[in-house]
Amino acid sequence: MFEALNKLIDRLEKVAMVAFMSIATIITTFQVVYRYGFNNSLSWAEEVVIYSIVCMSFVGASMGVRHGAHISVDVLNAFAPPAVNRWLHILTAVLGIIFAMMLAYLGFQLFSLTLERGMLSPAMRMPMAWVYLPIGLSGVLLIIRYCWVIREVWRKPPVSMAEELAAEKENLV
Repeated sequence: MFEALNKLIDRLEKVAMVAFMSIATIITTFQVVYRYGFNNSLSWAEEVVIYSIVCMSFVGASMGVRHGAHISVDVLNAFAPPAVNRWLHILTAVLGIIFAMMLAYLGFQLFSLTLERGMLSPAMRMPMAWVYLPIGLSGVLLIIRYCWVIREVWRKPPVSMAEELAAEKENLV
């Protein structure tokens, strides 16, 4: 079940990233053409592009956890034995889950409060609550991804940097 959920989230994240990137690219291109070609501009273009980039950032955070692409300090991992290394990865994932839970809780709270107040975006006059929704959704995706990390680390413990270097040295010989 967890594998199917993981594949579904992978697919949704890829589609969302392509959609948001396409929206930002196409609208930016139209804005440049309108501004320099027709000496006019679209009043709502900048807002849409900014919101698309923000959404890409939140989707990208989840993708970063999935692919291990977030910035990290690997000094302890490099010198720790595999048993300690495993627990360091699990501790990191648990801290990530705590952060993601707060992100989800506060993000959905911001969404509901903004929806109640009826705030609208300046140019498009769109409900601002929908701009804040990706914060809470990103928290949920991050929780799932960090749980996946814990599962993977538990099933196959990470190796220390010294073991990786020794394995690479053997492959070269």
